Amino acid sequence: MMDGIVLDGLLAMVMLLLGFILRRIFSITDSLRAEDRKLLERISKVQTEYLSKVDFERAVTRIIDSINRLEAKIDK
Repeated sequence: MMDGIVLDGLLAMVMLLLGFILRRIFSITDSLRAEDRKLLERISKVQTEYLSKVDFERAVTRIIDSINRLEAKIDK
């Protein structure tokens, strides 16, 4: 009789621990899903903003000028 009570108690403890772990896992996945949704929203917002051709050409020119200066320093 006493063995059954001890076994039931141990089984209840294991089930309680398992339930806590599963609840924690689902909580973490829910928070990750919410953060992922926010990140996707930010990425979508950035992708919809376009750069003008003049700004793009200016940025490319600055990058090429920087590369040319670095090559000149390396050649010295």
